Amino acid sequence: MKASLVENRGDGKVSYESLVVAPRKLSVFNSDLSLRIVNELVRSPGCAMDLARNLKEHEQKIYYHLRKLEDVGVVKPIGTEKRYGMIAKIYSMTCPVIATKLYEDGHPVEKKSSVKDPNMMKFLHPFVEDGELKAKIVIGYTYSHGRFDTESTEGPYAFELGILLGNLIGKLKFPHYKFDTELRKSDLKENLIIIGNSQTNILVDKLNGQLPVFFDEKNKFYITSKNTNKVYDDARVGVIAKIRSPFDKNKKILLLGGRGRRGTQSAIIACTKHFNKVFKSVDSEVDIIKVVKGFDREGDKVIDDVVVLE
Repeated sequence: MKASLVENRGDGKVSYESLVVAPRKLSVFNSDLSLRIVNELVRSPGCAMDLARNLKEHEQKIYYHLRKLEDVGVVKPIGTEKRYGMIAKIYSMTCPVIATKLYEDGHPVEKKSSVKDPNMMKFLHPFVEDGELKAKIVIGYTYSHGRFDTESTEGPYAFELGILLGNLIGKLKFPHYKFDTELRKSDLKENLIIIGNSQTNILVDKLNGQLPVFFDEKNKFYITSKNTNKVYDDARVGVIAKIRSPFDKNKKILLLGGRGRRGTQSAIIACTKHFNKVFKSVDSEVDIIKVVKGFDREGDKVIDDVVVLE
């Protein structure tokens, strides 16, 4: 079972993704070799052959302890690679903290809690760090502008994202946003959170050709995926793209957009209200591409649910 562990420090609190196991399963750490395997996998993922070579132990002993660690959930397979003419299973650590619960004596956590979801913080890295927004939010100008002479109407939906960020940020430096028409070259060297599409936001238009999922201006600006070759014409379809910035390789871009404002709304609530449904696990260093579709389940003309299309 996954949980969040909050460590109290002199300079504040730190939240860790943790694995809760039954007390009897902690015996997996009685072996010195198991601990050595864990220490190796903390450094980098590897297979049994890698571990046997690095630890100078027999491969069968490594397999035995890897299976026990995997059964408990301490390590997990993340893929396979070809080694010495064979297919080897690659293992990685599940999370940095292993805990056990001896009895039930928990306290309900209020909705307005300072405890931060580790998965959410990975998703928002490096845009939010140390309680500070380290990114510029770029929204489309509200009057007709740009190559397509289109006004932006997505701004109100960005409030949902603003509320989420406000709950995570303790250090405020205003202003945090700019209209796309106000951007300078120096702004492009920052981490960027961009709202809109290639018609309503000049910056999205600039990036459009480099996006794995883009707005096809030759086909009514339908959302088109380079990964699957699928074309999405529904106005409720939104795009979430967290990618390395083409303006600065050390920075990141987070795009939340849709062909229409309802698609943008779908992308935003996927990252806020339905985050844990859409993002089962997140690696902060890996690009993220999601295509989602919004639904009005309550019939009140408001997008309130999403499903992941890819």
